[in-house]
Amino acid sequence: MTGADVKEVFETILPDEALREAIRASGFQERERKRDALLFLRMMVVSASTGNGGRQASVMRSYFEAGGPEVVRGGFYAWFGRPLERTMEVVRDRALAYALQQPLDLPGVLGSEVRDWHIVDSSTVKLPDELIGEYPGAGDYAALKVHKRFSVGVGTTVDYHLSPAREHDAPHLRIDESWRGLGLLCDLGYASVKLIEDCERYDVRYVIRLKEGWKPKVQSITRGTVNGVFTKGTDLDLLLTQDLLALDGKVIDACVTVGAGQRQCRLVGIPRRRRTSIGFI
Repeated sequence: MTGADVKEVFETILPDEALREAIRASGFQERERKRDALLFLRMMVVSASTGNGGRQASVMRSYFEAGGPEVVRGGFYAWFGRPLERTMEVVRDRALAYALQQPLDLPGVLGSEVRDWHIVDSSTVKLPDELIGEYPGAGDYAALKVHKRFSVGVGTTVDYHLSPAREHDAPHLRIDESWRGLGLLCDLGYASVKLIEDCERYDVRYVIRLKEGWKPKVQSITRGTVNGVFTKGTDLDLLLTQDLLALDGKVIDACVTVGAGQRQCRLVGIPRRRRTSIGFI
Protein backbone atom coordinates (compact mmCIF):
# COMPACT_ATOMS: atom_id res chain seq x y z
CA MET A 1 0.00 0.00 0.00
CA THR A 2 1.17 3.53 -0.74
CA GLY A 3 1.00 6.39 1.73
CA ALA A 4 -2.09 7.67 -0.06
CA ASP A 5 -3.74 4.25 0.29
CA VAL A 6 -3.02 4.14 4.02
CA LYS A 7 -4.40 7.67 4.45
CA GLU A 8 -7.59 6.73 2.60
CA VAL A 9 -8.08 3.61 4.71
CA PHE A 10 -7.63 5.52 7.96
CA GLU A 11 -9.97 8.33 6.93
CA THR A 12 -12.62 5.86 5.80
CA ILE A 13 -12.55 3.26 8.56
CA LEU A 14 -10.99 5.19 11.45
CA PRO A 15 -11.69 8.91 11.01
CA ASP A 16 -10.24 11.30 13.57
CA GLU A 17 -13.66 12.04 15.05
CA ALA A 18 -14.35 8.37 15.79
CA LEU A 19 -10.94 7.84 17.36
CA ARG A 20 -11.22 10.98 19.50
CA GLU A 21 -14.57 9.79 20.81
CA ALA A 22 -13.12 6.37 21.65
CA ILE A 23 -10.19 8.03 23.43
CA ARG A 24 -12.54 10.28 25.41
CA ALA A 25 -14.88 7.44 26.39
CA SER A 26 -12.05 5.17 27.57
CA GLY A 27 -10.15 7.86 29.45
CA PHE A 28 -6.97 7.03 27.57
CA GLN A 29 -5.85 10.66 27.16
CA GLU A 30 -6.94 12.20 30.46
CA ARG A 31 -4.36 14.71 31.72
CA GLU A 32 -1.29 13.20 30.03
CA ARG A 33 0.06 16.12 27.96
CA LYS A 34 3.05 14.24 26.59
CA ARG A 35 0.82 11.75 24.84
CA ASP A 36 -0.53 12.31 21.34
CA ALA A 37 -3.25 9.70 21.73
CA LEU A 38 -4.52 9.99 18.15
CA LEU A 39 -1.05 9.46 16.67
CA PHE A 40 -0.40 6.67 19.15
CA LEU A 41 -3.50 4.74 17.98
CA ARG A 42 -2.53 5.12 14.35
CA MET A 43 0.95 3.77 15.10
CA MET A 44 -0.62 0.85 16.96
CA VAL A 45 -2.51 -0.09 13.80
CA VAL A 46 0.44 0.49 11.45
CA SER A 47 2.90 -1.44 13.63
CA ALA A 48 0.62 -4.48 13.78
CA SER A 49 1.35 -5.23 10.11
CA THR A 50 5.12 -4.84 10.32
CA GLY A 51 7.67 -7.63 10.59
CA ASN A 52 7.88 -7.02 14.35
CA GLY A 53 4.25 -8.02 14.78
CA GLY A 54 3.06 -4.99 16.71
CA ARG A 55 5.42 -5.35 19.67
CA GLN A 56 5.50 -2.46 22.13
CA ALA A 57 9.04 -1.52 21.11
CA SER A 58 7.94 -1.35 17.47
CA VAL A 59 4.98 0.89 18.36
CA MET A 60 7.25 3.15 20.40
CA ARG A 61 9.78 3.49 17.58
CA SER A 62 7.07 4.26 15.01
CA TYR A 63 5.40 6.74 17.37
CA PHE A 64 8.59 8.71 17.99
CA GLU A 65 9.63 8.61 14.32
CA ALA A 66 6.20 10.00 13.36
CA GLY A 67 6.73 13.02 15.63
CA GLY A 68 5.17 11.91 18.90
CA PRO A 69 6.47 13.65 22.05
CA GLU A 70 9.31 11.55 23.47
CA VAL A 71 9.01 10.02 26.92
CA VAL A 72 11.16 7.50 28.78
CA ARG A 73 10.67 3.85 27.86
CA GLY A 74 9.03 2.94 31.19
CA GLY A 75 6.56 5.80 30.89
CA PHE A 76 5.67 4.77 27.36
CA TYR A 77 5.06 1.14 28.32
CA ALA A 78 2.80 2.31 31.16
CA TRP A 79 0.31 3.49 28.53
CA PHE A 80 -0.53 -0.14 27.75
CA GLY A 81 -3.34 -0.60 30.25
CA ARG A 82 -7.09 -1.09 30.43
CA PRO A 83 -7.99 2.36 28.95
CA LEU A 84 -5.92 1.57 25.83
CA GLU A 85 -7.50 -1.89 25.65
CA ARG A 86 -11.00 -0.37 25.67
CA THR A 87 -9.98 2.07 22.96
CA MET A 88 -8.54 -0.67 20.76
CA GLU A 89 -11.76 -2.67 21.16
CA VAL A 90 -13.56 0.23 19.47
CA VAL A 91 -10.93 0.27 16.71
CA ARG A 92 -11.40 -3.48 16.23
CA ASP A 93 -15.19 -3.27 16.10
CA ARG A 94 -15.15 -0.44 13.54
CA ALA A 95 -12.65 -2.25 11.30
CA LEU A 96 -14.57 -5.55 11.36
CA ALA A 97 -17.91 -3.81 10.79
CA TYR A 98 -16.45 -2.00 7.79
CA ALA A 99 -15.17 -5.28 6.33
CA LEU A 100 -18.58 -6.92 6.67
CA GLN A 101 -20.21 -4.04 4.78
CA GLN A 102 -18.08 -4.51 1.66
CA PRO A 103 -19.60 -5.98 -1.52
CA LEU A 104 -18.86 -9.66 -2.13
CA ASP A 105 -16.86 -10.93 -5.08
CA LEU A 106 -17.74 -14.58 -5.67
CA PRO A 107 -17.57 -15.24 -9.41
CA GLY A 108 -18.91 -18.38 -11.06
CA VAL A 109 -19.34 -21.50 -9.00
CA LEU A 110 -18.03 -19.84 -5.82
CA GLY A 111 -21.30 -17.96 -5.33
CA SER A 112 -23.71 -20.40 -6.94
CA GLU A 113 -24.68 -22.28 -3.77
CA VAL A 114 -23.81 -19.91 -0.89
CA ARG A 115 -23.91 -16.21 -0.06
CA ASP A 116 -20.23 -16.32 0.96
CA TRP A 117 -17.49 -18.75 1.94
CA HIS A 118 -15.81 -18.32 5.33
CA ILE A 119 -12.47 -19.91 6.19
CA VAL A 120 -11.80 -20.61 9.88
CA ASP A 121 -8.25 -21.24 11.06
CA SER A 122 -6.07 -20.65 14.11
CA SER A 123 -2.54 -19.38 14.69
CA THR A 124 -0.53 -19.94 17.87
CA VAL A 125 1.43 -17.06 19.41
CA LYS A 126 3.97 -17.73 22.16
CA LEU A 127 3.81 -15.33 25.13
CA PRO A 128 6.08 -14.38 28.06
CA ASP A 129 6.15 -17.09 30.74
CA GLU A 130 4.47 -14.75 33.23
CA LEU A 131 1.18 -15.26 31.34
CA ILE A 132 1.10 -19.06 31.64
CA GLY A 133 -1.65 -18.91 34.25
CA GLU A 134 -4.04 -17.14 31.88
CA TYR A 135 -2.80 -18.54 28.58
CA PRO A 136 -1.24 -22.00 29.10
CA GLY A 137 0.39 -23.48 26.02
CA ALA A 138 0.55 -27.11 24.96
CA GLY A 139 3.76 -27.51 26.99
CA ASP A 140 5.45 -25.72 29.87
CA TYR A 141 5.08 -22.28 28.33
CA ALA A 142 2.50 -19.53 27.75
CA ALA A 143 0.76 -19.19 24.40
CA LEU A 144 -2.55 -18.18 22.89
CA LYS A 145 -4.46 -19.08 19.76
CA VAL A 146 -5.99 -16.53 17.43
CA HIS A 147 -9.08 -18.06 15.81
CA LYS A 148 -9.63 -16.11 12.58
CA ARG A 149 -12.69 -16.06 10.32
CA PHE A 150 -11.80 -15.03 6.78
CA SER A 151 -14.39 -14.05 4.17
CA VAL A 152 -13.55 -15.27 0.66
CA GLY A 153 -16.04 -12.84 -0.87
CA VAL A 154 -14.65 -9.79 0.91
CA GLY A 155 -11.04 -10.98 0.91
CA THR A 156 -10.19 -10.20 4.53
CA THR A 157 -10.73 -11.22 8.14
CA VAL A 158 -14.25 -10.46 9.40
CA ASP A 159 -14.05 -11.87 12.93
CA TYR A 160 -11.62 -13.42 15.42
CA HIS A 161 -11.29 -14.36 19.06
CA LEU A 162 -8.56 -15.62 21.41
CA SER A 163 -8.17 -18.76 23.50
CA PRO A 164 -5.42 -20.44 25.54
CA ALA A 165 -3.24 -22.45 23.16
CA ARG A 166 -3.74 -25.60 25.25
CA GLU A 167 -7.45 -25.71 24.39
CA HIS A 168 -8.64 -27.76 21.43
CA ASP A 169 -9.85 -25.86 18.38
CA ALA A 170 -13.20 -27.62 17.97
CA PRO A 171 -15.17 -25.84 20.78
CA HIS A 172 -14.16 -22.49 19.29
CA LEU A 173 -16.16 -22.94 16.09
CA ARG A 174 -19.87 -22.72 16.81
CA ILE A 175 -22.32 -22.92 13.94
CA ASP A 176 -25.57 -21.07 14.63
CA GLU A 177 -28.29 -19.12 12.80
CA SER A 178 -25.82 -16.41 11.76
CA TRP A 179 -24.10 -18.98 9.52
CA ARG A 180 -27.23 -19.86 7.55
CA GLY A 181 -26.59 -19.84 3.80
CA LEU A 182 -22.80 -19.60 4.17
CA GLY A 183 -20.08 -22.01 3.17
CA LEU A 184 -17.42 -23.17 5.65
CA LEU A 185 -13.83 -24.28 5.03
CA CYS A 186 -11.84 -25.40 8.07
CA ASP A 187 -9.05 -27.78 9.00
CA LEU A 188 -9.26 -30.98 11.03
CA GLY A 189 -8.75 -29.19 14.35
CA TYR A 190 -12.33 -27.90 14.12
CA ALA A 191 -13.88 -31.00 12.54
CA SER A 192 -16.39 -33.16 14.42
CA VAL A 193 -19.60 -35.05 13.75
CA LYS A 194 -21.41 -32.37 15.77
CA LEU A 195 -20.01 -29.72 13.41
CA ILE A 196 -21.50 -31.65 10.47
CA GLU A 197 -24.85 -31.93 12.26
CA ASP A 198 -24.89 -28.19 13.02
CA CYS A 199 -24.02 -27.36 9.40
CA GLU A 200 -26.93 -29.50 8.22
CA ARG A 201 -29.26 -27.87 10.76
CA TYR A 202 -28.42 -24.31 9.66
CA ASP A 203 -28.06 -24.96 5.91
CA VAL A 204 -24.30 -24.41 5.85
CA ARG A 205 -22.24 -25.92 3.05
CA TYR A 206 -18.93 -27.25 4.34
CA VAL A 207 -15.60 -28.51 3.01
CA ILE A 208 -13.41 -30.39 5.51
CA ARG A 209 -10.87 -33.17 5.31
CA LEU A 210 -11.82 -36.72 6.22
CA LYS A 211 -10.99 -37.36 9.89
CA GLU A 212 -9.19 -40.61 10.71
CA GLY A 213 -11.55 -41.82 13.42
CA TRP A 214 -14.82 -41.32 11.55
CA LYS A 215 -14.72 -44.67 9.70
CA PRO A 216 -17.22 -43.72 6.99
CA LYS A 217 -19.49 -46.38 5.53
CA VAL A 218 -20.19 -45.92 1.82
CA GLN A 219 -23.90 -46.01 0.97
CA SER A 220 -23.73 -45.13 -2.72
CA ILE A 221 -21.16 -44.04 -5.32
CA THR A 222 -22.09 -41.37 -7.85
CA ARG A 223 -18.64 -41.02 -9.45
CA GLY A 224 -15.53 -43.17 -9.25
CA THR A 225 -14.01 -46.30 -10.71
CA VAL A 226 -15.54 -49.35 -9.03
CA ASN A 227 -13.77 -52.67 -9.51
CA GLY A 228 -16.08 -55.62 -8.95
CA VAL A 229 -19.32 -55.54 -6.97
CA PHE A 230 -20.01 -52.68 -4.55
CA THR A 231 -21.96 -53.57 -1.39
CA LYS A 232 -23.87 -50.81 0.35
CA GLY A 233 -22.49 -50.02 3.83
CA THR A 234 -18.92 -51.14 3.09
CA ASP A 235 -16.18 -49.38 5.06
CA LEU A 236 -14.39 -46.78 2.93
CA ASP A 237 -10.95 -47.97 4.06
CA LEU A 238 -11.80 -51.49 2.93
CA LEU A 239 -12.93 -50.27 -0.48
CA LEU A 240 -9.67 -48.33 -0.94
CA THR A 241 -7.19 -50.89 0.43
CA GLN A 242 -8.70 -53.72 -1.61
CA ASP A 243 -8.89 -51.52 -4.72
CA LEU A 244 -12.65 -52.01 -4.96
CA LEU A 245 -12.75 -48.22 -5.30
CA ALA A 246 -9.82 -47.37 -7.53
CA LEU A 247 -7.14 -44.82 -6.63
CA ASP A 248 -6.71 -43.80 -10.26
CA GLY A 249 -6.58 -40.02 -9.86
CA LYS A 250 -10.21 -39.57 -10.85
CA VAL A 251 -12.84 -37.84 -8.71
CA ILE A 252 -14.73 -39.95 -6.20
CA ASP A 253 -18.20 -38.72 -5.28
CA ALA A 254 -20.02 -40.86 -2.75
CA CYS A 255 -22.68 -40.79 -0.05
CA VAL A 256 -21.35 -42.01 3.30
CA THR A 257 -22.44 -42.26 6.93
CA VAL A 258 -20.20 -41.32 9.86
CA GLY A 259 -20.35 -41.42 13.64
CA ALA A 260 -22.46 -43.36 16.09
CA GLY A 261 -25.58 -41.59 14.85
CA GLN A 262 -24.77 -42.59 11.27
CA ARG A 263 -24.88 -39.03 10.02
CA GLN A 264 -25.18 -39.04 6.23
CA CYS A 265 -22.75 -36.84 4.26
CA ARG A 266 -21.48 -36.38 0.76
CA LEU A 267 -17.81 -37.26 0.29
CA VAL A 268 -15.89 -35.86 -2.67
CA GLY A 269 -12.19 -36.09 -3.43
CA ILE A 270 -9.35 -37.21 -5.64
CA PRO A 271 -7.46 -39.76 -3.51
CA ARG A 272 -3.96 -40.62 -4.78
CA ARG A 273 -3.42 -42.91 -1.81
CA ARG A 274 -5.59 -43.84 1.15
CA ARG A 275 -7.59 -40.82 2.34
CA THR A 276 -5.34 -38.25 0.69
CA SER A 277 -7.27 -35.23 -0.61
CA ILE A 278 -10.67 -36.64 0.39
CA GLY A 279 -13.08 -34.24 2.01
CA PHE A 280 -16.72 -33.69 2.84
CA ILE A 281 -19.03 -31.15 1.25
